[in-house]
Amino acid sequence: MSGKSIFIAGAVATALVVGGVYAVANLETVPAGYVGVKVNLYGSEKGVQNEELGVGRYLLTWNEQCYLFPTFNQLHTYSVPFTFQTSDAMAVNAKIGVEYQVRPSMATKVFQTYRKGVEEITEVNLRQNVSDALIKYASLMDVNELTANGKTKLLEHVTEELRHQLEDVGIHIIRVSWASDIEYPPQVRESINAKIEATQRAMLRENEVAQSKAEAEKARVAAQGEADAQLTKAKAEAESIAIRAKALRDNPQVLTLEAISRWDGKLPTFLGGDSLPLPLLDVNKAALAK
Repeated sequence: MSGKSIFIAGAVATALVVGGVYAVANLETVPAGYVGVKVNLYGSEKGVQNEELGVGRYLLTWNEQCYLFPTFNQLHTYSVPFTFQTSDAMAVNAKIGVEYQVRPSMATKVFQTYRKGVEEITEVNLRQNVSDALIKYASLMDVNELTANGKTKLLEHVTEELRHQLEDVGIHIIRVSWASDIEYPPQVRESINAKIEATQRAMLRENEVAQSKAEAEKARVAAQGEADAQLTKAKAEAESIAIRAKALRDNPQVLTLEAISRWDGKLPTFLGGDSLPLPLLDVNKAALAK
């Protein structure tokens, strides 16, 4: 084989190797649950004429790059807290979590708006949107309102603001949540703790008063029950006496019969002027005359 032939064969082999390496290096896979955006890197159409790629494998040229955007819900919690102020200039901070979704049919618009991948958009642009909304709406309430029931209200306003800003871009905000407790200035924390302590003391006093009332009511009911029982007993005894007295009045011979049944056969040793007559000694006068 001539030297020229060897050179040509070597060049072809090199080209094949380089082409194979390039093909492997530029073979992009769009997995399930993602949509790809093919972007031109150079030339007059740099980052403008973007093509949306569905699930599959694509061979990109040296002038193309693919950005992957997840189409399933993303829940991101920011590790660095957000700082914002209330209307009375109290600076507070808290960690925030955001759940959102990139609209599959609008992935190219998302890229055209930010010219970044989803991770960078989340960490930079979306975080800035959240921060601006927090500052905007926290400044409309004082710290007392925030510590009472303003936390939920604040997040509702922030969520609506983010949806208004990002829906047309292709990012749907599902919800915004507190990822940590709000940290207040020391004087606010002291005030909150004092208020909690006062509330607990008031509840304790209410419980004590309620318990005292319950015990007093229990004692009153018991006393009333005892009084009712005694009254019922007295009424029963009085009715019994009245019935017995009426029976004796209507039947005086009963008293005589009782006296006879109880007499031991002895005469009384003393009879006063007011003493009862002795029916047992009503002896026949004729017998005495004898």
